[in-house]
Amino acid sequence: MTHAGNPQEAIVKRAVEYEGWLIKASPTIIAKQRLFSSGVAISRGDERFFFHDLGNRVYRAQAYERGIEWAKQWIDNNCRYGGSHLTQEYE
Repeated sequence: MTHAGNPQEAIVKRAVEYEGWLIKASPTIIAKQRLFSSGVAISRGDERFFFHDLGNRVYRAQAYERGIEWAKQWIDNNCRYGGSHLTQEYE
């Protein structure tokens, strides 16, 4: 997806899988400030978590990246036990 001469918009990952979780980034435009506010939905099976206001970025691509990186850190900090890589070690 290319945005009117803006190289920051060339390649945008909107969703990734990480440690068995699906992360979907969903930035919201803040029109008056001309910024994008990062947000994510994190899911695995029936578990779902939604986070917003994770930081503002000038470009939409940066807001997607910020949301995904934030979600990965959240998963690492809150869901390590029961994650696919740890359950295999103890089985």
